[in-house]
Amino acid sequence: MLLLGTLHVSGCGDDGEDTSSGTTGGQQTTSSSSGGTPGSSSSSGADPSTTSASAGGGDGGSNPAGTGGADPAGTGGSDPAGTGGTGGAGTGGGGDGGEAPESGLPPAPGAGNVPKPAGAAGGFKVIDWAGFAGAVTYSFDDVNQTQIQNYDAMNALGVPFTFYVWTGRQEANNPVWQKALMDGHELANHTRSHSSMDNNGADTDAATKDLKDKFNVTPYTMAAPNGADVYEGIARTRFMINRGVSNALIGPNDNSNPFKLPTYIPPTNASKAQMDAEVASARSGKKWRTFCIHGFTGGSDGAYQPIPFQAWVDHVKAVKEYGDVWIGTMETIGAYWRGQKAITDGTNTKNGNDTTYNWTLPQNFPPGKYVRVTVTGGTLKQGGVALKWHPQGYYEVALDAKSVTLSP
Repeated sequence: MLLLGTLHVSGCGDDGEDTSSGTTGGQQTTSSSSGGTPGSSSSSGADPSTTSASAGGGDGGSNPAGTGGADPAGTGGSDPAGTGGTGGAGTGGGGDGGEAPESGLPPAPGAGNVPKPAGAAGGFKVIDWAGFAGAVTYSFDDVNQTQIQNYDAMNALGVPFTFYVWTGRQEANNPVWQKALMDGHELANHTRSHSSMDNNGADTDAATKDLKDKFNVTPYTMAAPNGADVYEGIARTRFMINRGVSNALIGPNDNSNPFKLPTYIPPTNASKAQMDAEVASARSGKKWRTFCIHGFTGGSDGAYQPIPFQAWVDHVKAVKEYGDVWIGTMETIGAYWRGQKAITDGTNTKNGNDTTYNWTLPQNFPPGKYVRVTVTGGTLKQGGVALKWHPQGYYEVALDAKSVTLSP
C-alpha cells in the first residue's frame, strides 16, 4: 500500500532575554470554545474557517492551510478554538466498512484510490505524520505588538499557529487573541511573569488560570521563558509538551524530550531561503520542525531576533506549495507524535484469532485525538465497531479508547 506524506506547521521557540518583572501561536480551523488546539493543516490550501465540534479534542474539519486539512481549532486541548472539538470529518474519501471517526486530521495527499488491504490480518502500524512527508509548527512567543499588528495578514495565510501567551503582559488583553482563538489558533502557556525562575510552578499555574478565565482555554502545551531548565520538571506534571530552545528535528518514535522539545529560532533578519532550508530538511528527513518566532522587524516592541514579515509570509506560502507538509499547532502535531509513541510502546494480547493492541496515554494528554494506521488485512474495531477504511490509505484510530482490535 502506498502512502504519501504531508507536512503540518504550528508553534516555536525561545524567548530571548529574561523579562521576569512583567505584571502578571497554515491552515486554521476552529473548534469548540473550551480550548482545543488550533489544529493542523496540510500545505496545499483548505478553508481556514472550518469549525469543529466541542466534544473532544479532534483536530478539526477542513484545514485552513489548504491542501486538505484539519481544522486548527478543533484539535482539542489548548486549541484556541476550544478545549477540544471532536474535529471535523476532514479525512476525506468514502472507503469500505464501518463508521469513520471524526478525527479532524487533514486528508493525506494522494489520489484517494488505495484499495482496502485484503491480505492476512496483521501488519498493524501507525503512519508517520498522519500520512504527510513531514511536519512543521510555527509558534510565537510573548504576544508582542508586531504579532498583533500583523495578525490579520498572518491569519490570511490559512494555516494554524501556536501563540504562547505571556499572560501578565498588557498586550495579552488585546482583543486580537480572542479572535485568534476563534480563528482556530492555539493559545498556550508562557507563564504570567516570563521569569527564568518559577517557585514550584506557581507562575505557570497562574498563567493557566489566566488562559482559562480570559479565553476558556485549557492549555496542553507551554513554552519555557528563555528556555529555562526549571520548566522541564514543572511541565512534566502539567502539560503534554514544553518547548525548549535547542535546535533539532523531531522524528517519529524518537527520544526527543517532550518537556524540552527542540525548536528553531530564526536569526535576526532571517531570509526566506534560510527558513525554507529548515523546512526542507524536515521534509526530506520525514521529521517535525518547530519554529520559535518572537516578532517582526520594523516595530518598537523589542522582540527577540525579529525577522522580516514579508520574508516569513513568502516562506509559509512556499511551504504550503509543497502539498505534502503538515502545518499544524504544537498541540495537534505534538499529540500525534506522542500518541504514535504510546501505541508503539504499548502491548498486544491474543484472544483466539483476534489481536488487541493496548496503550497508555501520557499524563495531561488532550482528549479527542486520533492516529492513522495501516494493516496488511483484517478488520479493525474499537468499541465493537468496525473502523472505516479511508481510500487515501489508512484507518483512523481514537487514542482515548486506549485499545484497538484486529480480527481476520
